[in-house]
Amino acid sequence: MLEMVGNNSYVSKTSGNIKVIESYVAKYKNRRPHHVLKAVSPKREFYNLFTQAQIYDIVRNLEMHHEIPRQYNYFDGGATRWDEYVKGLGSQDDANLLNRTVELISENQGYLDKRLDSCNKVNVVDVGVGNAQPAKDLLRHLLDQEKLARYIAIDISAEMLEIARRNIKEWFGDSVHCETYVMDVTHERFANILAEDYLKEDVQGTSNIILFLGGTADNLRIPDDAFRTINESMNASDLLLYSNKLETADMRPQWFNYSSSVPGKLELAPMHRLVFDLLNIDATFYDVEMDFDEKLRQRYTRARLKVAMTLKFEFEDGERVIEFEKGETILIWRSWQMTSKDVADQFDRTGFYTLHLSQTEDREYILTVSQVRR
Repeated sequence: MLEMVGNNSYVSKTSGNIKVIESYVAKYKNRRPHHVLKAVSPKREFYNLFTQAQIYDIVRNLEMHHEIPRQYNYFDGGATRWDEYVKGLGSQDDANLLNRTVELISENQGYLDKRLDSCNKVNVVDVGVGNAQPAKDLLRHLLDQEKLARYIAIDISAEMLEIARRNIKEWFGDSVHCETYVMDVTHERFANILAEDYLKEDVQGTSNIILFLGGTADNLRIPDDAFRTINESMNASDLLLYSNKLETADMRPQWFNYSSSVPGKLELAPMHRLVFDLLNIDATFYDVEMDFDEKLRQRYTRARLKVAMTLKFEFEDGERVIEFEKGETILIWRSWQMTSKDVADQFDRTGFYTLHLSQTEDREYILTVSQVRR
């Protein structure tokens, strides 16, 4: 149906017309000139680095959510870059999530000692271990008390776990054995790792401290998935230590996840571009966007495509082709911005009871101690 505005005619914006137009777009989009549609295939390194299951997860997220899961950037050179980044934070005098997490654990060590007073030994389970640096002082404290039993490091990246193992060896020599497990905490439980300490008589009286430090969950599409998996992996007496930087209006314009070799043009930082580069998407195909979504309360970095594009993935049993239209975006990085109330609500809806909550004097950083709610 057409409508006249002066001497010009337009298609009426009705629900019926919109459906017809969308059907024609879908029908004829494959008839566009071949040179307009850019065909892209991942580099061979992409298939060498990730398992078939991980590739499937990346493809699924690209197709359904137009995003690259953040955790896959901690593989290969991405793990080394993260290690260097965290070590840099540790050498800074200015406040950051690493040094404030370490300070908060130290300030609340008396509370933890009281909670663990009746325990003979303590296992530390470090979820999303990174390079293990946030746990260093806590491990030293438990060693000095002769209470440390096992140190268990969990991460999706084998490369990251190897860095953690080397750091633990450097800091503690043979005093601490770092057990490493490649797991995706968004859906893989770790209860089986602790089963022997739960069942054997000679190790009863051993408690577990689960570490989930540094705002790891903030980069996930659905952070609650990780918290529920951790909850379902814990025993009744276990303690969960969580730390994060809270949302403040001052932090919104601050961007630490980009670089620029061309003045005025944003580029993806090396720490966040491992998977995107392996997908082999040419830099001329997209513009980088960074902003704060007020509605979602989410900081993000994404690539907005300047061309229509296909991505073809190869699997052992076939291939999968994903189409992207010009103007669509691919999310590279996100950080959910949490208030202290958001943190409390998240623990409540994922089955935890918060025993203790502590914040820095400026109220920008938080540490919580929780148990499974019964």
